[in-house]
Parts: sequence; C-alpha cells; structure tokens
Amino acid sequence: MKRSSRVRTLRGTITVDAGAQAKRDLILDDGRINVGYKVTGFHFWQSDMIGASNAGGAQATLLMSPDATYSLSEAEDNREIAWAAYNTGTGFSIDYYTLIDPDHVVVRDLVITIPQNSIQGANTVRYNYLINLDEYEITDQEAIISIIKEESQDVDN
Repeated sequence: MKRSSRVRTLRGTITVDAGAQAKRDLILDDGRINVGYKVTGFHFWQSDMIGASNAGGAQATLLMSPDATYSLSEAEDNREIAWAAYNTGTGFSIDYYTLIDPDHVVVRDLVITIPQNSIQGANTVRYNYLINLDEYEITDQEAIISIIKEESQDVDN
C-alpha cells in the first residue's frame, strides 16, 4: 500500500427529526479497485449546540457498507470504522469524543449513520460532519482483503 499525495475532505449537513435516525452514502463504488481511502479525521456536531431547546446529544458511525443499519455502535462489526458522539447538557459545556480504527481501507462505500439522538423539543435538528481521507494506491490482494472486511467477514482469525 502506497500513500498518494491526494487528500480528500467530505463535509456536509444532515437534517434529522428530533429523536430520529439518519443515513447518508458518502462514497459510492467507482470501480477503481486499486484506489482506497483511510479516514484520518472524523468530526460530528450539531449546528445549534447551545440552544436551550436542543440540549442533548447524538452519536454518528462511519461504516464501509451501503447496507448499514441503524444499530448502535458495535466494535465487533468490521464494517464500522469510526465513531463520534457529543453531549451538550444544559449549559455551555460540550462533552465530545471521536475514535477511528486505524486498520481499514475504504475501497467501495463509506456511509455515515446517526443511529440515535436525544434532542427534545425541536422539530428537526441539523448535524454537520467533516471527514478527512488520505488516498492510497493498493494492490489487488489488499483490495480483496478490504472488500471482505466491508462484507463483515472475519479476516483476522
């Protein structure tokens, strides 16, 4: 695997009903099997993080599968590669975390899901995301291993 000089940034906003779930496809299969991406940064936040009516929290998950479900984060699922969450509480403080599995290469699909949020009162909530990707040139064998992981098959045991 050889890192190319290309860096890619994905960013956008997802509008979700309060207490609801959401999913968005970010990278779709482009047929280039020898090009892969590693997520190097995953940031997720609400547009109005200090609004009194939007106090609460949410979580987001990055998956390498277009068949992603809205289940809560599960580290045992090979398709999940990054997680982020925050809680705004009732004041101006924000608890935030993000975690990225360093052992992954996205070859075909990258999906962001918001499996739950605890926002109360507002009709809709806007969530922002910013994802940093490094591009890699990969061999056929490395691509096959990554595709197997995307299908949630265990390749480590």
